[in-house]
Amino acid sequence: MGTVPCMDNGWTLVRWLHLGGVSVWLGGMIFLGAVVIPVVRAHGGLQASRALVTAVARRFGIIGGAAYLLILVTGFGLLDHRGISPSELPDSEYGRRVLIKLILLLLVGVVVLAHSWIQGPRLRRAEAAADDAATRRWKMVGGLMDGFMLLATLATLWLAASLVG
Repeated sequence: MGTVPCMDNGWTLVRWLHLGGVSVWLGGMIFLGAVVIPVVRAHGGLQASRALVTAVARRFGIIGGAAYLLILVTGFGLLDHRGISPSELPDSEYGRRVLIKLILLLLVGVVVLAHSWIQGPRLRRAEAAADDAATRRWKMVGGLMDGFMLLATLATLWLAASLVG
């Protein structure tokens, strides 16, 4: 009869938390973009849908922000567990893939902040002012940001799945 695998001194838990953070982050983005926003916009006027989407996005911002930080902290912890320092990342194929993951994750974080602090408020101001041209422009910028965040997160997930060693 086999034995129950041990927790690898807690590192299985750290990997599990890392994957959980990724699941919350990516799953939340897909759920917001594919379910919440289209349904809300289809069933409410502009003001009602804008208020609800903003409230949902702010709530996810708290949960998603915690997941994002969890991904970063556990990711650096997992590197340390492997005996790899950030300065050594360019020295191996494994390290370069991790470095690209980290760069993409940091870029996504910057885009999330710009989306939340710049694009979103400017879109709401343009809508409130009934400025159709600015509204279209800020919606397009938001869509590009959403697309970048999703594609960069999916690329990061692909890189993670390709790690060997």
